[in-house]
Amino acid sequence: MSLQKRRRLAAITIVAGIALAAGFLLYRFAFRQEVVTQTARHYFGQVKLNVLILGYQSDEETTDTVILAHLDVARRTATLVSIPRDTWVPIPKQGSMKINAAYAFGGAHATARAVATLLGGVPIDAIVALQPEGAAKIVDAMGGLDVNVDEDMDYDDNSGELHIHLRKGEQHLTGDQVTGYARFRHDAASDFGRVKRQQQVLKLMIDQLSEPQNWAKLPNILQLASKQINTTLTNAQLASLLTIYRNVPDDDVRSFTLPSKAGWVGDASVVFADQRWARLIGALLFGRNDPPQDAVLVANATGNAAFDRTIIGALRGAGWNVPTFVDERVKRRSIVIGGSPAALALAKTFATAIRPGTTTALIIGADLAPDTD
Repeated sequence: MSLQKRRRLAAITIVAGIALAAGFLLYRFAFRQEVVTQTARHYFGQVKLNVLILGYQSDEETTDTVILAHLDVARRTATLVSIPRDTWVPIPKQGSMKINAAYAFGGAHATARAVATLLGGVPIDAIVALQPEGAAKIVDAMGGLDVNVDEDMDYDDNSGELHIHLRKGEQHLTGDQVTGYARFRHDAASDFGRVKRQQQVLKLMIDQLSEPQNWAKLPNILQLASKQINTTLTNAQLASLLTIYRNVPDDDVRSFTLPSKAGWVGDASVVFADQRWARLIGALLFGRNDPPQDAVLVANATGNAAFDRTIIGALRGAGWNVPTFVDERVKRRSIVIGGSPAALALAKTFATAIRPGTTTALIIGADLAPDTD
């Protein structure tokens, strides 16, 4: 056989090998997707879940942590939307007050109603609530957490039995240290800083539970969680979620804070949520149905680059096909370009003008910039 024929045969063999490998990976991915989807339907009756996560203190009847998580189980993605504890909201029959006080007027379910109303009437499928002591025990059962502490922290509250003494930098923290870190708010960032740390800790916990070397700990953690967590989920449902999200890629767990700004009501320091974006996020992220899957180019032209995380989280977390995201110079008006089903749906959701085009694009301009100042 000539050298040229041997090279041709080798090339054909390599191409065939790559094709077989790709086919196997595609088959395995499709098979896993089917297994995940069927598991979700078996345990929950659906593949999209909105789960309210609360950190509460029963002695004070308040919540330090309010996070609504959207779990797209079929895609194995999770999007965590934090609501600052001082957010000013109406509580039925009680008037307006901070959302952390809703717990005193009906427990976790009262907080769930306040969250659902704030986001425009979104459905909440399950609640997971735990106290700091319970969270600390679960972290200890995981073997602690490696946390990059964002600043030096020194705070003592003897009446509340809260003592936080941490130094800035990467370090291994125990359960008590982790809960103290997540609860710290005595700096310039106040509630917004605490929200970021809560998101950081939740993501670290998900990451750590996803590591293969920790899978053997799951039965013990589940048993402990069933005692420490007050939840509407059954043990079987909790176990199924841990199994489904085991080894989930980092990029598939997103988090952002509801667009808000600090303000005052009388002498009380509060947080005002941007009502328009609260409802937009509710409509985009927490719905039941899959959005159209046409590729969408999304541009942030609000002049607020910090808003990128919110836009990406809300759209990609909801399953919109956004392969391209860019920041552009400020544009006065938002607009949707294209004639695809995705373009029509986005124009309706954002109540923007739509212009014909061959490529589907969503340009968010200054008229939709969130009120965060």
